Amino acid sequence: MALPLRAVLFVAAAAALAGCSEGESRMAKGLEEGLRTSFVESFGESCRAATEGGGAAAGLAAEVCKCAAGELIKKYRASELIGLSPEMAAPVMKSCAAKSGLPV
Repeated sequence: MALPLRAVLFVAAAAALAGCSEGESRMAKGLEEGLRTSFVESFGESCRAATEGGGAAAGLAAEVCKCAAGELIKKYRASELIGLSPEMAAPVMKSCAAKSGLPV
């Protein structure tokens, strides 16, 4: 039994739209990952400079900042990381500093 042309076109259009939706989803995931990676790099550099400026050894500063960046990207979406405030970051920084043995 042959399908009417209208049904074939409907199925083809639905398949195309499903493919577009999937592509948008992959693009959104890629954008989210890119923003998170960029955040980890820039936060890490700023954090290490501030922590070392406060007197921490370079290795210890790197450990604390790596911990904090990792925890922040677990806790917040990329859109939230873009506007990260000191109030949002402070509890995470304190927790990571305490884990590394720095006075809080």
